Amino acid sequence: MKISELQTRYGLASKQSVYDRMKALQITPVSRGEISSDALDELDKLDKFLKSNPGAKIWEFPRDVESLSSGQLDKSTGQLDNFNETLQLVEAIARHFGAKQDPIANYKALEYAANHIILLPSSKIKELTGAKPSKSQFQRGTFVFTKTDNKIGREAAWRVQMTANAFRDAMRSKTANNIRWLDP
Repeated sequence: MKISELQTRYGLASKQSVYDRMKALQITPVSRGEISSDALDELDKLDKFLKSNPGAKIWEFPRDVESLSSGQLDKSTGQLDNFNETLQLVEAIARHFGAKQDPIANYKALEYAANHIILLPSSKIKELTGAKPSKSQFQRGTFVFTKTDNKIGREAAWRVQMTANAFRDAMRSKTANNIRWLDP
């Protein structure tokens, strides 16, 4: 479809609004002034999201959420029933903390995922830890990431757990005059 037709299709006030949407979805033209049908589908989903959520911002659009799950995960995985809403909640929490530039926002998001047994895609693990997941299990700080047989979209799904000694180290303390270790 021609990019010039999108302004009318979505009832936008300017061409810049079209380009802002394309940039947010990382859509590039397939040829001069035209986008692919897949890109058009994504733009349609974004338009539907924005119209059904008045006041929502483009960056609040849940990327690839529809392709991640049909609405519920298989109960045999032990995951929460409404995966899409849970993933949106985790993403909203991460965005909220990121907007305030909380220095431990990523830690809080990982702790939330660990405590609520939420599987995260590889891209989210990389975003939160700064490291690309590798092997079938790895540790970053007090978190252990285990690759599951599940997929989230085209990505591997990872289970997040906190190590048991994450709390033990907090129990150790030093006194002012002499060093004394308190072991539990």
